[in-house]
Amino acid sequence: MLRSKDIHCLLMLITFLLSANQLPAEEILRYAGATTLQRYFMPEAARIFYEQTGVRIKIEGGNTNPGINALQQGRIDLAGAGRHLTEAEKAEGLVEHFLGWDVLTIVVNRENPVKNLSRSQLQGIYSGQITNWKEVGGPDQPIIIVTSPKGSGMRAAVQELILDGQEYRNIEVIAAIVAEADQQVSLLPTAITALSLSMVDNPNVKTIEVDGIQPTSENIVKTKYSLAKPLVLVTQAAPAGNLKRFIDFSLSSRGQNILKKHFVPRHPSQD
Repeated sequence: MLRSKDIHCLLMLITFLLSANQLPAEEILRYAGATTLQRYFMPEAARIFYEQTGVRIKIEGGNTNPGINALQQGRIDLAGAGRHLTEAEKAEGLVEHFLGWDVLTIVVNRENPVKNLSRSQLQGIYSGQITNWKEVGGPDQPIIIVTSPKGSGMRAAVQELILDGQEYRNIEVIAAIVAEADQQVSLLPTAITALSLSMVDNPNVKTIEVDGIQPTSENIVKTKYSLAKPLVLVTQAAPAGNLKRFIDFSLSSRGQNILKKHFVPRHPSQD
């Protein structure tokens, strides 16, 4: 037979378990999309946001288009994109929140003597009109184009900024992951790729000038360097609650300071 003391303890345990089950579940915001943001913005932004609010953010990659598709299907709360939304996407209710700019740089093998290409030469290379390095002052070797995966913001940026909307040439080496494009170029002496400056870290490649201008954040701010792709967060309709709090945080001076460690914030002069 249970003693009164034992019954009291049992009742306290039952009360505790019942009250614990009534506690509200921890809110988690789910992110997927642009690899650049997934690697260099979201982890630190999510950590600081959690410290301030107690709201966690689950982060996944997957490139721009898969992230937007996941958002449209309701599988995530927030998508990252390396491009602006299309009119069709806006018509479906998606809303973009512009964060800043990503410097798009041209990368070649370190052994390649070419140091500068004009934008028209780049267009000729990516469209297939220029196929040999000797046509642009380099060695008599065929040009190998390394591209980012289909559906990535990086690929869309090249098509918009370099090809003026034209299609890529048919012959290309597609990197499995956006960030591995420079690794492919390091293995192929006559290769070329366009990649976010934040992702170029292979010692056997180099970045080159475009129209005689270095690919730097400073030159983007001064509008001297023309190859820059937008970085945006995307929500289903206007954000509310904790999702809005995170968007507001990302656009605040604290969020912009995180962004400018690797990118160009929407307000470059902001401290």
